[in-house]
Amino acid sequence: MINDKVSIIVPVYNAEKYLGYTITSILKQTYKNIEIILVNDGSKDDSLIICQNYAAIDDRIKVLDIPNGGVSNARNCGIESSTGKYIQFVDSDDVIAENMTERLVETMYVYEADMVICGMRYMALEGNRPVSSNDWLPQYLGKECVLSREKFVGDFSRILLYTVLLEGPCNKLYKREYFENYGFRFPLDKELGEDFLLNLQYFGKLERIVFISDVLYYYLQWGKNSLTTCYRSDMFDNQTLLLQEYEKFLRAQCVWKDENITYFYQYAVGHVIRCINMVFDSRNDSEDTGVKAELFRILNNDSVIRWIQNVAWIPEDYEWLKKCVKNTDIGLAYDKLVNISRQKNMLNNEIEAGQEVHNPGKVNQKLDQILRRVNSVLDSDRITKTIESLEQDGIKMTISKVGISYRYWMSSVIFGEDEK
Repeated sequence: MINDKVSIIVPVYNAEKYLGYTITSILKQTYKNIEIILVNDGSKDDSLIICQNYAAIDDRIKVLDIPNGGVSNARNCGIESSTGKYIQFVDSDDVIAENMTERLVETMYVYEADMVICGMRYMALEGNRPVSSNDWLPQYLGKECVLSREKFVGDFSRILLYTVLLEGPCNKLYKREYFENYGFRFPLDKELGEDFLLNLQYFGKLERIVFISDVLYYYLQWGKNSLTTCYRSDMFDNQTLLLQEYEKFLRAQCVWKDENITYFYQYAVGHVIRCINMVFDSRNDSEDTGVKAELFRILNNDSVIRWIQNVAWIPEDYEWLKKCVKNTDIGLAYDKLVNISRQKNMLNNEIEAGQEVHNPGKVNQKLDQILRRVNSVLDSDRITKTIESLEQDGIKMTISKVGISYRYWMSSVIFGEDEK
C-alpha cells in the first residue's frame, strides 16, 4: 500500500472569502498521509485566524506566518518547511477534487515518474455561482501518456501550445528531492510567470513525466480582477523574459530544431498578440497616446520582430503585424485593433441578440475540444474539417454572420485568450 507523505503547500494572502473552500477540499482528500502547509503571507484580513482555526482541529495542518514577500517567497517558505516525499501546490482561492492527491501519487508510483500532470477546469464565478467553465486537458496525448525526458523535450513546444498545462504549479505532483538536490526555488523578482521559470528548471532534470486527463484541479476566477486579466506595465517585459528563458531551455536541451522551433514562434507570437490586445483594451479616450507608446515599444522590440518575421502562420486578422514590425507603423496597428475591437463587439451583440447560441461558454468549450485535436495549425485541410464539424454540431455563431474570419476564432483558442 502506498503511504508516502505529500506536502501540500498553500500560499495565503488576504483570502478570507475563499480560504475555507480551499482548506476543506484539501482535508477531504482520500489520500490521508498529507501535511498541509498554510503560509500566511502577511495578510491584512482574517486569513491567519482562519488558518489557525483549521490547524486547531486537524494536526496535519502547519501554519507559517511570515511578513509579506509575495507568492514566490511564500511557496519557497513552504518548500523549506516541507517533510513529505512529494510536493503539491494549491492556491488559496481554488479547490481540488477529493481524489486528486491519491490519483497523482498512484500514477507517480505505478510509472516510477518524476512528475505527474493532470487536467484542470477553469471556472469563472459571480458570487458563488459558476457562469462559465473550460477544461484544460492533455487531449492529443491521450488519457494517460508516459514520456521519457527525451520524448518530452523533443515535443515540448507542441505540448506547451496545445495543452495549456505546463506553466503553473498547481496541477502537478513534484518530488521534494528535486528541490533539495538542485536547489529549485520560485524566483523572487517576478510576479508573472515565476511558476513557469521554476518548471523549466524541473523539466530539464526529470527522467520521466506522466500526463493524465483526469480533471482534478479547479482553477477559480472570483470576479474580474486578476493579475492576468488586467494589463500591467511590466507584463510585456515579463512575457518577453519568459519566452527568452523558454528558448534557452530548448537550446540547452539540444532540441532547438524542427517542430520545436515552429511551435515556439507560434506560441511567442500568440503572447505578443495577447499583450497588444490587452494594451488596446486598457485604453480610454484620454490615454490613446500612452497606448500608442506602449504598442510602439512592443512592436519595436528586437525579439518580437524576430518572432513575427519567423512565424510560419499568423491569424488572418493579425497579418498586418508583419508589416508593422518592419516599419513600426503604430497608426496602422492602432487602426487595425480598432477594427478588431468593433468586430468583437458586433459578435458579442450578435450572440446576445441571437436565438441559436444559447451558451457562449459551451460554444467556446466545443471549439476548444475540437481545436486541441488539430495536430497542426498550419494544416488548412484540418482547419476546413474543423469548421465543417462545428457547423454539423449546430454551432453557427461564426463568422459569416458578423464578418469575422474563422482563423480569428481559432486563434482566440490556440493563442490562449483565456479569462484568468
